Amino acid sequence: MISERPDLSKSTVLIGVFGALWGLMEISLGTLVKGLRIPMGGAMLTAMACLIFLTGRYFIRRKFSILIMGGIAATIKVFSVGTVIAGPFMAILIEACIAEILISFLGINRLSFILTSMVLVIYTIIHPFISQGIIFGANIYKVYLETIQKVADVFHASYQYLAVIVLLYILMHALLGGISGWIAYSLAKRVENEYGQLAEQPEKL
Repeated sequence: MISERPDLSKSTVLIGVFGALWGLMEISLGTLVKGLRIPMGGAMLTAMACLIFLTGRYFIRRKFSILIMGGIAATIKVFSVGTVIAGPFMAILIEACIAEILISFLGINRLSFILTSMVLVIYTIIHPFISQGIIFGANIYKVYLETIQKVADVFHASYQYLAVIVLLYILMHALLGGISGWIAYSLAKRVENEYGQLAEQPEKL
């Protein structure tokens, strides 16, 4: 039976466990994906991250818990190479922030898990443009536009054709994210059904 007062110690332990799992996934699978240069590797890593922290969030009914898990994961990630790297640290924190906002508004349910994961996996397409724009300035976008134009000229393709390709690419990311969110919720529900009422009371404002 769910207790009237959430157990702070249980929350702390679960946040630490799932945050550490997220961070270890980033440094293990992340290294493998980058080394093998797997297509959509970033999207796959984000989908795995969503699977981990959304499963954890189901059992941790506390606001800002995803942000804390993200902070733990980011710390493990940046210090895995012996120094602080701003890029990966900020990327994980941004993902955690977006997820925290969406879950706070949508609540804990299958639809919120699916939508949150979809948004985050799609965000992996946008993030490089944002980070490179900050580092290199607005001129980098001119380079991108010129590159797109050259590709279109080489293949004699219209911009409408390229737009279809981009749309399909986005849909592939959305599908991957949706599957991740679905699995996260289903896994959490199955664990809850197998081992009883493990989730805490819903958080209160």
